[in-house]
Amino acid sequence: MLNFFNRSAVKIEPTYGVVGVPAGVWVTMLVAGWIMFGLVGHDPWKADEAHTFGVVIDYLHHGDWVVPTLAGEPFVEKPPLFYIVSAASAYLFGGLLPLHDAARLATGFFVGIALLFLGLTARELYGRGYASATVIVFISCLGTFVRLHQIVTDVALLAGMAVGIFGLALARRKLWSASVALGAGATCAFLAKGLLGPGLLAVTSLLLPLFVPWRTRRYFATLSIAALMALIPAAIWMYALFVRSPELFREWLVINNLGRFLGFTRIGPHAPPGYYAYTLLWYAFPALPLAGYAVWTAWRRPDAETARRDIQLPALLSMVVASVLGLASTSRELYLLPLMLPISLLGAKGIVLLPAAGISVLSKSSKWGFGTMALLIWLSWLTLVTGIPGQLQATFLAYQPGFVPKVHWIHFALAVCATLVAGIALNRHIASSGRALTHWALGLTLCWALIATLWTPYFDAGKSYRAMIRSLAFQLPSSGCVASLHLGEPQRGLLVYFAQVTTVRLEVQPDAPCATLLVQGWRATGALPPSPGWTLVWEGTRPGELKELYRLYRRDVTPGNVVARFPH
Repeated sequence: MLNFFNRSAVKIEPTYGVVGVPAGVWVTMLVAGWIMFGLVGHDPWKADEAHTFGVVIDYLHHGDWVVPTLAGEPFVEKPPLFYIVSAASAYLFGGLLPLHDAARLATGFFVGIALLFLGLTARELYGRGYASATVIVFISCLGTFVRLHQIVTDVALLAGMAVGIFGLALARRKLWSASVALGAGATCAFLAKGLLGPGLLAVTSLLLPLFVPWRTRRYFATLSIAALMALIPAAIWMYALFVRSPELFREWLVINNLGRFLGFTRIGPHAPPGYYAYTLLWYAFPALPLAGYAVWTAWRRPDAETARRDIQLPALLSMVVASVLGLASTSRELYLLPLMLPISLLGAKGIVLLPAAGISVLSKSSKWGFGTMALLIWLSWLTLVTGIPGQLQATFLAYQPGFVPKVHWIHFALAVCATLVAGIALNRHIASSGRALTHWALGLTLCWALIATLWTPYFDAGKSYRAMIRSLAFQLPSSGCVASLHLGEPQRGLLVYFAQVTTVRLEVQPDAPCATLLVQGWRATGALPPSPGWTLVWEGTRPGELKELYRLYRRDVTPGNVVARFPH
């Protein structure tokens, strides 16, 4: 990794000179810090982390590589790759870290692969001097850092897409290396999230012969070999799933792949028209305007034939991914992650062409914008832990009821170190667009590091289900089954983790003979049992939660007993 960045940092120089360390060391430190901050130190949060980690917990208990399960029931929404890697990470590092933090290290592993192959693709397309720039453009975007520090299957999809794109770039001049990369990338993308990733790579690869560099016999041979390589492991898993249960295979293929995309199943969120268009304006900033500037510059100059040839692959891939996302029935900002790869490749080309005025704006935004934000994060945290001024602290505590302010000294020390390093680096003269870009990435990373260290305990108090589930566990019977009604996937998974309780869902077994029933509902409408034969014994929700409500009922409790209520 270090040698990779050293060789690439030729035109796009990071701010390594200000602290006297080589370019490769500085860029590696920046990327490693961006990945590691926020990767550990908090419980699984609703909703994606919680249900994904629930599947990981089941893998640790049962180890079924064919059929993922959640709280003991088949959960074939995604193929098993990320769950297996995350479970392996939890098994290997669970003795050093809390199990959920150990499982989250798999996210850092996949993100590292994605960034490495993104840089390799840039060097293959543009030449030396662009790998570092592309990686820094990617980590500079406002929308990527939160999701890429969570336990979500999309990080494995991102890694597979990055490897596959590298294979497509390499296919202009090599056969076997490109075939292996494209085949491995498609396999990783498929086993991470199903048909979406391989579909994006397949459509792009079939359209690339529109451009002369990919209109060769070697390229078509590359596609054939890569398709065969990707088809074998995909076919093995699909066949194993079908043999295990044709119904589960249909659920995975028809409902969770085709149904989500085409909209004939009511699964997934449905955003208003144009959702991705306006979301990208902040999600992909500053990569999007840099990418637009690169495309505009390449096509407005008649002598820019080389520049136009260089951006053919990322421009085509951007259009393919954007079109597929636009046609899909479900819409989430999480689904934009694959689009960030080609946009970052284009953005790296744009940063080189940035005029002096653009460099100045980027530099001043980094110093004053992120500098002011970092100062506010520090001052707000000091208010939270010291109580000065008391009214502002009361406002913070009202947002997270039950949170007890205290100084976590390891978090504090890491925040101080990050602030000192960033302060030294940002307080330097800007001589190039590369350094201005690095300053932007450094400023954003500093703010993220401060949130991940100083403020994570505060946010965790409201986003974690730990306290609520432990309060609930005191009211659960020591033996016998516990039924549930309308209980979500995240809550079912975390009940197994925090309370070692696997509920029997009445939606699946309506005649379950359980004497205890947990119902999830809403504050506005309540959480009522299915019949009047149940007596309420506990009520609660996450601290600060304004919508959800959970109630525990028993059949054998006489009316008039005291109801335990968890503060909410």
